[in-house]
Amino acid sequence: MTGPHLTAFYAVVAAYLLLVCGIGLANYRRASTEEGFLAAGRSLGPIVGGATLMANQVSAGATIGMVGFHYFSGISYAWTWPLVWVGWVVAALFVAPRIRRIAGLTLPDYFAARFESRWARGIAALFILIVYAVMLSAQYQAGGLLFGLVGGLDYVRAVLLVAFITTAYTVLGGMYSNAYVGMLKAILLLASYALAVPYLLTHVGSITSMGEALAALDPRLTANWFGWRQLLAISMAIGLGLAASPYEISAIYAIQSKRATRLAIGYSFLFQGCIGVGVLLFGLSMRVVMPELPDPDLATPVLGMSVLPPWIGLLVLLAAVVTFTRTGGAILLTVASAVSHDLYGKLLRPTASDRAKVRAGRLAVVTFSAIPVALALRQLDLVNFIVIWAAKLMVSFLFVPVVVGLNWRRATGSGAIASMLGGMAACLAWSRYGTPYFLGLDPAEAGVLVSAVLMFGVSISTRPASQATLRRFFGTERAPDRNLVTG
Repeated sequence: MTGPHLTAFYAVVAAYLLLVCGIGLANYRRASTEEGFLAAGRSLGPIVGGATLMANQVSAGATIGMVGFHYFSGISYAWTWPLVWVGWVVAALFVAPRIRRIAGLTLPDYFAARFESRWARGIAALFILIVYAVMLSAQYQAGGLLFGLVGGLDYVRAVLLVAFITTAYTVLGGMYSNAYVGMLKAILLLASYALAVPYLLTHVGSITSMGEALAALDPRLTANWFGWRQLLAISMAIGLGLAASPYEISAIYAIQSKRATRLAIGYSFLFQGCIGVGVLLFGLSMRVVMPELPDPDLATPVLGMSVLPPWIGLLVLLAAVVTFTRTGGAILLTVASAVSHDLYGKLLRPTASDRAKVRAGRLAVVTFSAIPVALALRQLDLVNFIVIWAAKLMVSFLFVPVVVGLNWRRATGSGAIASMLGGMAACLAWSRYGTPYFLGLDPAEAGVLVSAVLMFGVSISTRPASQATLRRFFGTERAPDRNLVTG
């Protein structure tokens, strides 16, 4: 991209930076309490809440990574979208109603309250810190690729620019910034796909002619590039993982009510369905138009630069920038909350004031933005491979203790700790020694299976939770008491 188009690209990026910083500054006072900074004062309605849930999930792994996956593997990967949405059904039916019974701020708050365990809180917080740093590196890596190709920046400066944008609005407005930038992200993504897809279909011909062109390039592009076992494993990791995802749990805490949460999940379904169609057609169209890209992750940047009309291409590129900076902000806020709220505020300095915890949260946002930068500079793998690996580890560690713990009275703290650590160890061991499908299991499947066995086995043989805790999670429905979050 050169000349006027390059100037226009940086102009809209600068306008976006000013806008998100303005959103952060406008909400700085509202985010001056811990509840405001981490949960937007529990004020999000169903539409903004739905956009927030969608914006957390639809990351660079979708707009850059999944477009690239469809570019090199064709249509079969599209099966992951409806299978992933099973996770939202689990969240709506089995997670959100019960977890809202505590007015928590973080997922480790749940572990402390449900399992009466400071150890469970600390282990969950440390895990979030490590794995989300890897996930955030994927957002920075995608941004580095896009700014490098489109804007002519060298990769290091491009990654630093993405990290700066992500950190700036998050440190100012916390969850308020994440919510409103999430709404902006939904609008830009839907608008860009609504404008770009009709043009692409006109450019490459009908759906039928696109299919014929893809089959001529490689028959697997319209058939089964991925086997059903691979698709099921990927879908399970991402879908079931999001049902217990720390940043989605934080968003659920920020929504006004249980009813608003269910409506928000419905809106998120709608947003993601439209985006999923756009992602698929972007990837397939680019394979027809430019079948020899050196890196599949370049499909979206090249599409915006060279294929679409300039003003539509500019919108697509801006939507991509908003995508990885917004999801990056959600990840960064989740990491910061694990440090400031759980490790510092609950374990190291339980007597810290609310203001001190907010200061610690803002400091953590700035400090822990640097770790993913270092990982992104190493470019560990394709963006979507990084996201998938992190998702497999996440579902192995969190799914069983969250979903089973919320729906089985006999689950205990010892069972939860064994489940978390055992599931993670199994996933790592299978990833290292069990590929492909040792004993017929993907690493995520092995992790969830071991996690479940340990949860049930250890829980049955250890002391159950107190009656007060069981009444709180399984008793008569009532409004949450904000003074009951323990640990």
